[in-house]
Amino acid sequence: MIDRIRNSLNKGLDQVRWFATFLAERTKAETEIAKLLFESTRFEGKIEDLYTDIGKRVVELKEKGEKAIWKDFVIQQSLDEIKHLREAADECRNQAKNLSKLPE
Repeated sequence: MIDRIRNSLNKGLDQVRWFATFLAERTKAETEIAKLLFESTRFEGKIEDLYTDIGKRVVELKEKGEKAIWKDFVIQQSLDEIKHLREAADECRNQAKNLSKLPE
């Protein structure tokens, strides 16, 4: 009788250990997902700032009478940076998506 109780207690403790390990791993994954999504949001904010800067630069060039607005160095540089930031944001979101999948 004591052996059955001991075996049941050991099985119960094993299940508690498994559950605690699962929760720890899942919490770690969820924290990493939150970090990646936050980073993606930061990239999106930088993109919005660059849109504003490009708009201001276009208005400045238009007021000066410039015709070749798209050939302006500042605008080209900002457009290239937007491209890289979008790629980085997409990469963060893809990593978060991959982490959020539960193993089968």
